[in-house]
Amino acid sequence: MRYILALMMAALLLCAPWVCAAAEDGATPPPEQTAGPSPEPSPAPTEKEQARLYIDNRNLYEHMGRTYSQGYMPAVKGGAATVVLPLLCQGELRGGVLRARAAFDAGGPFTAKNYEQTVELKEHKVNGGKQNVEAYCAIFTLELEKGRLNGSYPVTVYVSGTDVHGTEIQQDFTLFVNITDGKDPNATPTPEPIPTPEPEPPVVLGPKVFVESSTAISLEEDGQPGVVNAGDRMRVTVTLVNTSGSQGLENMAVTAASPGEGFALLSPSESVYIGELAAGGRTEVIYDYQVSPETPAGQYAIPLSFDFAYNKGETGSGGGSARVNISQPLKMEFSLGRMPGEAVVSDVIAANIQAINLSHAKAYNVRATIEGDGLLPSGTAFIGDLEGGAMGEKPMEITITGLTESETPYGPTAGTVTYLYEDRDGNEFTETGSFTLDVKSPFSENKTAAGDEDDPGQFWIVLGAVGAAILGLSAALILRGARRRRA
Repeated sequence: MRYILALMMAALLLCAPWVCAAAEDGATPPPEQTAGPSPEPSPAPTEKEQARLYIDNRNLYEHMGRTYSQGYMPAVKGGAATVVLPLLCQGELRGGVLRARAAFDAGGPFTAKNYEQTVELKEHKVNGGKQNVEAYCAIFTLELEKGRLNGSYPVTVYVSGTDVHGTEIQQDFTLFVNITDGKDPNATPTPEPIPTPEPEPPVVLGPKVFVESSTAISLEEDGQPGVVNAGDRMRVTVTLVNTSGSQGLENMAVTAASPGEGFALLSPSESVYIGELAAGGRTEVIYDYQVSPETPAGQYAIPLSFDFAYNKGETGSGGGSARVNISQPLKMEFSLGRMPGEAVVSDVIAANIQAINLSHAKAYNVRATIEGDGLLPSGTAFIGDLEGGAMGEKPMEITITGLTESETPYGPTAGTVTYLYEDRDGNEFTETGSFTLDVKSPFSENKTAAGDEDDPGQFWIVLGAVGAAILGLSAALILRGARRRRA
């Protein structure tokens, strides 16, 4: 083999003068190079996004017994309730500060005062001092009235500020404070004796009906335990208790009113009949509803009214409410547009990331990434927030670098596109897709219609053919010269 290569190189050296002369006599000027296609214009800059505050539901701050995701409840101790609201910011607030104000309904267990403060962005030790988190953490100490009643009471924290673009930010967050160290709202007061010579018979209070608990479940086959989504059929089970220790109830009717426009009653009637309910006894009533898909997420109250008889003909009445939580699920659809089926090494191709929000809830931080052997994307395609029913798209440039995980740098490669988005509570969701791209050599356009792939061994075959052609040309020229000399 080395001997053959040596002969080929010698033949090349001998033929070089004639080949060069022939090239000078019959050479043709090289074709003019034409410019390639002009690059696509850069996408127009998007508008500046408004900052958004959301609760840090994963970390445990000072004065908290549980994180928000674990079911945080404000602590009640020493005649005061401590409310902790840790907020994270998507974006940036001017000066790193915001104003927070706690408000509540009059007549509740809280002492009426002006609870307002300035909250700065700073590092807080969380999770028992194991980590530090930079957050806006508002802490309110709400004084309690001495004659407070037990129950669950809402406290709304209003926050406001200005982001770095000058946009006013206003949001509110509602928490519930559970009072257990006060008076029982359903306790029957002990009648006081009247100081008269002739004692009067004690006043006998009629029995009362109290809503002890309520649960709501989805009746859909794909429903999740403990979650009722807008658009589901739901079943509400209410537990009622007769608070009287001596009086039984008879002929009781429980009537439910509609919690709002987004609820349609599926039960045969809004009233449920209960023949008897013993003193201290419990019973359940059930109502089925159809929740409209457009119903906003939140907590809704189903008003209930009671009418009953007791003590051989006396009548009584009362009311209460059952609370249900409705969630608004996110449903997104993604597609990858303008992705070619093949590309040449060193090419820059464009892919278009498209997203459609098919739900009624708002999707936050919609974005996508692409990865694959031989693919070098320009970064993350960030679409941003999408309202319900809205569509967004974002182009992404991908440089073709050649395959590194196969024997040759050319051939088919599988790419993966990952779509990410979040709900209003900061929970992140991920969806994935795939595509196939045929990576080709820059010289693939000069090949025959058979479409043979590049092979490093073909280099030596081509070189051998060129050498054989040069040897044949050299022999012909030498023979031609010898004939001329003989002539």
